[in-house]
Amino acid sequence: MKLQLSIKIAIGSICTMFFIILVGFIFFPKMITSKVKAMVNLGHGMEIREMFLKVPFPLSFKIYIFNVTNPMSIQNGGVPEVEEVGPFCYQEWKEKVDVTDDENNDIISYLSKDTFTKKSASGCVSGKVVVTIPHPMILGIVNAVSRTKPGALSLINKAFKSVYENPTSIFLTATADDILFDGVVINCGVTDFAGKALCSQLRESGSLKIVNEKDLAFSLFGPKNGTEQKRIKALRGTKNYHDVGRIVEYDGSALMSNWPTKECNEISGTDGTVFPPMLLKEEGLVSFAPDLCRSLKAFWVRKTKYDGITVNEYTASLGDMSKNENEKCYCFTQDSCLKKGLMDLYKCVGVPIYVSLPHFYDSDKSYLNGVKGLKPNKTKHQISILFEQLTGGPVSAKKRLQFSMPLEPNQKVDLFKNFSSTVIPIFWVEEGIDLNSTFTKPIKMLYTMKKAVNITKWLILLASVAGLIASGYLFFKNNQTISITSVKDIKKTAPVSGISSVNGHMNGSMDGN
Repeated sequence: MKLQLSIKIAIGSICTMFFIILVGFIFFPKMITSKVKAMVNLGHGMEIREMFLKVPFPLSFKIYIFNVTNPMSIQNGGVPEVEEVGPFCYQEWKEKVDVTDDENNDIISYLSKDTFTKKSASGCVSGKVVVTIPHPMILGIVNAVSRTKPGALSLINKAFKSVYENPTSIFLTATADDILFDGVVINCGVTDFAGKALCSQLRESGSLKIVNEKDLAFSLFGPKNGTEQKRIKALRGTKNYHDVGRIVEYDGSALMSNWPTKECNEISGTDGTVFPPMLLKEEGLVSFAPDLCRSLKAFWVRKTKYDGITVNEYTASLGDMSKNENEKCYCFTQDSCLKKGLMDLYKCVGVPIYVSLPHFYDSDKSYLNGVKGLKPNKTKHQISILFEQLTGGPVSAKKRLQFSMPLEPNQKVDLFKNFSSTVIPIFWVEEGIDLNSTFTKPIKMLYTMKKAVNITKWLILLASVAGLIASGYLFFKNNQTISITSVKDIKKTAPVSGISSVNGHMNGSMDGN
């Protein structure tokens, strides 16, 4: 029976081990993977499509303005001194409109639209506060004309005196609301040739608000608020889950035309609202940024936790186009590349605006030394994305970018004659998202189920191994045991004679022997 028991234990353990390997280690993971692949696409009727087309919650949008504290000193060649004012808080509602589908090629086509609304919260600064910044119109026009038509600078000098009524500095003092969204009025009711020529160009640009027949208004974000952007075509991912959201065309073209090389004009990645599931950390997170006319890749940093969920943290930078040969195509010219951490957007937006991380974090020290009052901080100023790998969704993200302008002396424009060369920051923004428990709960339930199955399968596997060990031990023990039959002692009796008592008769022939 002991031998039979060991065999029974061995057979049961082997069957259990085979079952748990098949179900727990092979079938269940494949089932989860297959389920995620089937759910994460932008086809009709999919929940993720609805969230992709209209994000059901607002993103946090914070703006910080660098208030200039010594404008007249800068006019005379002094080093700029700034203080950060903010955040000015807004809600950013993202949606995609004019949506069409190309079923044959598995493509969704749409126009993006971002709408900003004011948000009052603890720690937010009122938009009524007054700040001083370099006038983006004055500084931008002079820098742009200096690059493309330097011969027209004398005309621009006369136009400024007319439109801005003989200004004594290039600095603008106004409320944050006016600078950001409401608009700062530009007096275009002038009659001189230079002023009228400048205002005519400003009207035709389409980026300014028309106040009345005479006046225009300039703001940093007003033109973008609630405005449909250029058309994007992206793959839906119903045929290949790894292609979900990948942009294949922007503004009617598969390549941009802003940069001198094909590599820099390539459009890669998604629009940042959706990513393919089950990405390897080595692949990074690639997204296309129309405002920068380029794609950016976020690199894996570490594993961490968010609301109890294991996630991967990623970060991104603008590189160093002064040293990296693959990034030199983003320079204005091959001989005028900016140093580490900065990118010139002139070929993208038509104005020499420099983009970097806030407070010149992770940038060349020379930019930080050119301005007083900046305090770069990794936690506050880096780009950070917490990415849930299985479902392919960012659970928390902080996209932070600073916008600055070059400040250069120019002898043809009176207001620019005495400047010391530097890069002066104007503002920086943080676009953020932190999923609440409503949206993390399904992910946590999936991970709880996976964790329970993982624990169970390992316990069963260990129990199966223990059963095999036990059956082997019993089998070995049984083979080493010798079976001995016990013998009973027989009591001594009288010698046996040839007498037979059968039937009670005596054998007479044996008589006397």
